[in-house]
Amino acid sequence: MLNLVLLATVAYAATNIDNLFVLLAFLAQARSGRQRVIAGQCAGSLILIAGSILFAALLMHLPAGYPGLLGLLPIGVGLSQAWEHLGPGFAQWTKAGQDDARAGAGATASSASAAAAALSNAASTSSTRASSFLTVAGVAIANGSDNLAVYVPLYASHTPSENALISLVFVVMTGLWCAAALWLVEHPLLGAPIRRYGTALLPLILLAIGVSVIARDDTLRLVFGI
Repeated sequence: MLNLVLLATVAYAATNIDNLFVLLAFLAQARSGRQRVIAGQCAGSLILIAGSILFAALLMHLPAGYPGLLGLLPIGVGLSQAWEHLGPGFAQWTKAGQDDARAGAGATASSASAAAAALSNAASTSSTRASSFLTVAGVAIANGSDNLAVYVPLYASHTPSENALISLVFVVMTGLWCAAALWLVEHPLLGAPIRRYGTALLPLILLAIGVSVIARDDTLRLVFGI
């Protein structure tokens, strides 16, 4: 059980590092309406969790071993992330990381400006109260492709009781993520090292999760006959 809790915790953290900084940007802009930003983030996260459970349930009808092939999704995302960092854009990424380290507060302010623009556009068609909630929820969902790539195979490779525990961990982590964002928004200098090292570790974490899903679901026997 402890191993499953740790796996779910790592899966959530690995796929929500980018969302943390988007959330920081929204919180930095919405000084007087942060409760609506938090509500939007929670709604978006819960929709992603529910969607992942639904997709995983549909895949449970496949023969043994086949759901484990979904482990290729986080592996693919991890390799893509690694290529972005180590491929042609490595020099630019390295320079960006160094710039983040020297100008953490400036990076957070820039992200806050982008979030402010998004909120401003949404406010042109509806009230400020509604647009802030819907915009944050929409961004969380739109930015959730990597979440689905990890959550679906994770759910598909475990029993219903284990999936209930995974969902509980995801819900608790969503609350902790929002609490961490509220704390970090008051300490913008801490954002730069988290972004730099978190982004660097993300491909390795995704690869490890994908391998664990494949190994658990008897997929190796299906593919390689072992």
